[in-house]
Amino acid sequence: NMDPVPPSEPESAATRKVKVYTRTGDKGTTSLFNGQRRPKTDPTFEALGATDELNAHIGLAREYCKLIEDMKETPLDEYLADVQSRMLDVGSSIATPATTSSEESMKRVEFDPRSHRPSRELDRSIRRHPPAASLFILPGGGIAASQLH
Repeated sequence: NMDPVPPSEPESAATRKVKVYTRTGDKGTTSLFNGQRRPKTDPTFEALGATDELNAHIGLAREYCKLIEDMKETPLDEYLADVQSRMLDVGSSIATPATTSSEESMKRVEFDPRSHRPSRELDRSIRRHPPAASLFILPGGGIAASQLH
């Protein structure tokens, strides 16, 4: 005894699965920015994933900070947006190893890691409201603080 199968609903754009083809096949490798193929287990891809994950956490923390009234008038969001931008630079640099990339590729991903400095306004704001000091800091003090911990 089989129950009748209800007719399926037409797929919407939200439920439709999108297939992505790279035309390179999946032989356990993937390519870097410079076109070099490496095994998916290469530490480079772990570093790229960690960089992306950190950037996502910073983005989430920024959104949480926007919900806090006291945070709305600080330059923290601008600072964190700049950190996210630098994280993209770091990812590009990781994906372009100096030992196997052309000079042209290296110039495209070049950046000065020392060029990022917190703004004076942010520095003054942090000095006016320093976090409470303790011997051991537990993630807490709200969602934004926990996310940034």
